[in-house]
Order: sequence, then C-alpha cells, then structure tokens
Amino acid sequence: MIGRWLPTPALTSALGVMALLPLLAVTLSRPDLLVIALPIGVSTVLGLLRRAYRLPKVDLRAEASTLLEGESTRLLWQIEAVEPVDVLRLRPVLDGWIELPDGGRQVCTTVRPGAARQFGYRLASTRWGRGRLEGIGLTAHTAHGLLRADEVLPMQATIRILPLREGFTATDVVPNATGVVGLHRSRRVGEGVDLAGVRPFVAGDRLRRINWPVTTRTGQLHVTATYSDRDTEVVLVLDTAVEIGESSGAGRSSSTIDQAVRAAGSIAEHYLRNGDRVGLLDLARPSRPIRSRSGRSQLTRLIDILLEVRGGAVADVQVARGLARISPRALVIVLSPLLSDDAANALAELTRSGRAMLVVDTLPEGVAIPEYGPWTELAWQIQMLHRENLAAVLLGHGVPIVPWLGAGSLDAVLLGLSRLATVPRAVSR
Repeated sequence: MIGRWLPTPALTSALGVMALLPLLAVTLSRPDLLVIALPIGVSTVLGLLRRAYRLPKVDLRAEASTLLEGESTRLLWQIEAVEPVDVLRLRPVLDGWIELPDGGRQVCTTVRPGAARQFGYRLASTRWGRGRLEGIGLTAHTAHGLLRADEVLPMQATIRILPLREGFTATDVVPNATGVVGLHRSRRVGEGVDLAGVRPFVAGDRLRRINWPVTTRTGQLHVTATYSDRDTEVVLVLDTAVEIGESSGAGRSSSTIDQAVRAAGSIAEHYLRNGDRVGLLDLARPSRPIRSRSGRSQLTRLIDILLEVRGGAVADVQVARGLARISPRALVIVLSPLLSDDAANALAELTRSGRAMLVVDTLPEGVAIPEYGPWTELAWQIQMLHRENLAAVLLGHGVPIVPWLGAGSLDAVLLGLSRLATVPRAVSR
C-alpha cells in the first residue's frame, strides 16, 4: 500500500537551516556558514533519495478464535517491508473482553527490505462475550526520520469468549418425559435398560426379552419388562431486566447476568448431552426465542445467543406472549435474580397454566452495590425485603426457588417436580 508520507520536524528544521545559513553567509560574508550547511544539505538529499514509498505489510492474527473465560492465546505479528523503513511503530486496536496483559500494546521495530519479522504476545480473555480486533495503528519513519506516515490498517477479527461452564449434573428424573431418544427413565413400560419387572409372555413380545430362569422354574414363558428411555424439553428463561453487581470476569466479582449466562450454559450442555431438546427465551428479547432442538449444533447456537445477552426491560405484553409460546409439557428453568415485579408476575401467571417450572436464583452472594448516595444502603435493604415478597409469591404458587451452586443444584427440586407431575389436577369448567 502506498503511504501518505508527511514531513517530520527534522525535515522542516533541516530545510530551514539549509535556507538560512546560505543567506547569512552572503549577508554577513561568512563562508564558514556554507561549510556548516553543506553536510546538512547532503545528508538531507541522500535521505530523501533513499526514502520508502510503500508501507510495510502487516499481518496480525490470533492462534485461536474461541476461548473460555480466563484462557489465553497468542497474538502473532508478521511484518514484511518491500522498501527501507527506519522505524515502525504498531498499535493493535482491541475492543471487547480481550487484553494484552504482558505488553505488546505498542510494537517498535526496524524492518529490512525482504526480511520478515515475527512477534508473539499473550492475548488474554477476561469475561464471556466477544473480543474484536478492529485494526492496526501504524506509524512509519523513512529517509532517516525525515518523513513519517500514520495509517490505520483495517483488520476485522472476532474472538468468541465462551462462558465458564461448571461441571453441572442433574438427576435423570424429570417431569413430562416425552420422546423416545433421550436418557431419562419414563414411568411407561417399553424399550429401555431400567428393569420394570418380570411378566408372562404375550403376543408381540421380543424373543430376546425372554427371562429363561423364570421360564424354566415356572414352566411358562416370562419376559423381562423395562422402562422406556425418553427425552424431555427444557426451556431456559433468562430474566435480564435488571443487572446488579460488577462484571469483572472469571474468578472475580460477578453480576446477575454473569451468573445467569454461566448457569444457562452449564444446564444447556448437560441436557443436550443427554439427548434432550433445549430452547432459550431471553425476557429482554421475548420476540426472538430459540426453538427447542437437540444436538451439538444446538449447543453452539445457544452459546452464540448467550454471548449477546444484555440487560434491558421490555413491555409486559411482549413478555407474556413469549412465555405463552412455551410448550405445556416443557420443563421451564427460569434464571432470575428476583428483582423485577413484571417478571415475577409473568412467571406466576405461567405457573397457573400447569407448566413444570423452577427458578434458579442468580443473585451472587455478597454482591457489590454501587454507591449512589447516603441512602444507597437503606434502599438496598428495602429492595431485599421486596425480593423476599416476590419469592414468597412464587413459592405460594408452587414454584421452587434454588440458588445456583453448580453440580447437583437442581436434583431435589427436579425429583419433587417429577412426583408432582403424577398428581391428578383439577380441571375447571
């Protein structure tokens, strides 16, 4: 690329000296001043004759395009000049949750024509989301520092930073197991691996199911019955209307949205690996739900959506419409800090429709509250009392609330919901 070279103060000074000294030599009859001006003029002319017209080629890339929170990769520079450049200064333009913790913000080097230079620096991710390399600020000097070019080389590269997902596991007992491809045990007898009992042989039973010890003892054909393996539909609902706490990255302080995103990623990965169907509804964008599907591609899609989660409230009508689209037989897992009246009312209304639901409390323990004035602490205490009232309303509607504690957090609640699913419900006419 041909650069736009501009004179530096050194060139301006040299030209001024070359113009002033001969004038003084003639005016003052001082030929010695011409002797002083001569080497300055010769070096200036020789420098300009050896100047570069084209800027060096710069290639900047990261070794990995996907990282987990707190992980690092290497940022690789490759610089190649086709014409002589005295000094080259480079500055990467970074945006998002990436940083250069060990230096490398500015690279200063000399490059000889035809000889490529390579550098490597550690590029660290700080928090889930996306990091972007938006360009390279380049400053080149040529002609012994007499000319300078400042350019911003456009370069677009995005690094996906995945939320740090804990090793989450949950009981395989879930309410409303439906399909026939999952790993959850159904209450119905069918093809599976969990033993349901031994019964007499009837027409249509598979021969490989014959229980020969019992058949030999009784003299009548008996078969081994099993429970069918079924899947379930899980819908993750993110309450992001309010964000409290400081989002500082992995291993540091977390906000309510941090907790919700990390928990959603862990839960989604667990159920998708078990062959279940998982969907997602962000209450900040209720008009754009993610339909429930299974498979590895669904996990990738959900993670991509989670990387774009931002806080923000929407109209109650849109939230109600988004929740109404959820399948009646789906297991609804709501990730909420329980700080929004509108979200709590919408969830209570959804419970009346008979859906199996639980709430995962995403308010971090010991969350840091920004100081807005002398009444901040009192206002927060009032908010916590109001939060307890919202939780009591949901509990009164039969919605269990559990804190997010990683592996096994939901076992007891899922077992209770599964038992509740077998209880007959009264139908109003």
